[in-house]
Amino acid sequence: MKSAVVLLLTISDAQAETVLEALGERRVLRCRNAQEARSLCANHPVALVLIVDEQPALDGREIFVALSAMQPGLAGILLVPEHPDTAVLQGALDAGLSGLVELPYAPEVLPGLVGQALQRVQMQWENSRLRTLIPLYRLGERFFSAMGEQELLDDLVLAVEQQTGAGQITVMLFDAGDNSLYIAASRGLDPALIDSIRVAPGDRISGWVYQQGRPVILNKEDQHDSMFAPLLRQPEVVSAISFPLRIANRVIGVLNISQKATEERFSSADKEMLAIICSQAAIALENLRSRTMLEETIRMRTLFEQYVSPEIAELLLARHSNLMELGEITEVTVLFADIRNFTRLVQHVDLTMLRKFLNAFFQFFTEIVFEWQGTVDKFMGDAVLSIFGAPNTVDSPNLAAVRAAWTIREKFADLRQQWAVQAAEFAQVDLGVGVTSGTVFIGNIGSSRRFDYTVIGNEVNLAQRLAAESTECQIYITQPVQQAIAGEFLTSSLGEIQLRGLEHSVAVFSIQEQLPPAEQQRRSKG
Repeated sequence: MKSAVVLLLTISDAQAETVLEALGERRVLRCRNAQEARSLCANHPVALVLIVDEQPALDGREIFVALSAMQPGLAGILLVPEHPDTAVLQGALDAGLSGLVELPYAPEVLPGLVGQALQRVQMQWENSRLRTLIPLYRLGERFFSAMGEQELLDDLVLAVEQQTGAGQITVMLFDAGDNSLYIAASRGLDPALIDSIRVAPGDRISGWVYQQGRPVILNKEDQHDSMFAPLLRQPEVVSAISFPLRIANRVIGVLNISQKATEERFSSADKEMLAIICSQAAIALENLRSRTMLEETIRMRTLFEQYVSPEIAELLLARHSNLMELGEITEVTVLFADIRNFTRLVQHVDLTMLRKFLNAFFQFFTEIVFEWQGTVDKFMGDAVLSIFGAPNTVDSPNLAAVRAAWTIREKFADLRQQWAVQAAEFAQVDLGVGVTSGTVFIGNIGSSRRFDYTVIGNEVNLAQRLAAESTECQIYITQPVQQAIAGEFLTSSLGEIQLRGLEHSVAVFSIQEQLPPAEQQRRSKG
């Protein structure tokens, strides 16, 4: 403990010189009277006092008692004249001095006694610190077990109240949207005031502490002379501390404690205690928020993956923190498929069997759409709406959609044949498929409590009308789609068709077959 401060109290310059020489590298502060001793103890971390007992000018025992009351845990060694009487020895014992040294002394005696005394001080300090800190660190277990943010903040307020006895406590967190600190938890504050209090960074003491990331301690006798005097709003406060809630280099809020009803003052020890409590609470809060965010991300990913491929779900979650703002106007390809004669099927087939049939259809439909990087927008009873080209870009969304439609058509034929064995009515069902391409809005529609990631636009209506016109599992497409897939699929023109609900007729094509690879290669070269 060479860095510990030793205070030497003696009138004699000769004695002072002897002691300073004996203690060598130790940091020793010399004073000549009790008043100087008190001042040095108040302003320096004095661990040991050496007092040369020079009666009647200096009563070493009396002075040590006064210094010990001011600074508990202080050690003391009394340097007394040779052969002290019993009264002197008893008086030193009663005063709590660590040892006596008779004058004159051998040069090696004093350093050894000082070293031993400082070691005992160090051990006492560490034991005391452990007794104080261990319960504080155990608070971390309570903080980390909190199930919600409010529960954690309420536990923080309770812990601070128990450890400091503060009459008023507020935990203020920063709201980035409002650019201000708000009261998230409190004790001893009028509930009617809580919602009305907002503090901007730099404003008042809390705002200064948040902005600077440094704690402030103010006591009644000096607060009006401090730099914070213009910021004081409650002059009746006897003692107060504002402490930043910090995670790494980021401040997330401020803890404020104050006393009004008592004359007790907060000290640097209270500030150190708050540092431990606030550190644990801030880490637990960040952990809780991260856990909540992870759970929400998993929930949203699970939700998205019911409609889009896992790759697209990941893209959506990475791109937007506010899902209600998710949306854009863009070019896409729309694929709409509708099971025909389904109304008759409902009237003649057991509903449980019908449900299994639909689930089997939706299952392979979704898998095929995902395989071609498409998005299943929604299931609509006996129909399905899907899109290609957004939110995930596809090199050729028209070709991807038609490839998916062609495979869906083949799978549906197999499905119909399998279920026809169980009920003849399944042989009568048909599948209408329409594929269009154009500009649409794709994004979230609804409210923050319930929204739908969907697509809106004329192309959606057009795809539905094409599917309604389609029979015998034919795939009807518009001219832009036909031009994009000409190198891979053979099509036939159905001419201009006036579709129900549309003002103008539309050129419609039907896909006849998928060209062999050799023919596709020849057309791509041509």
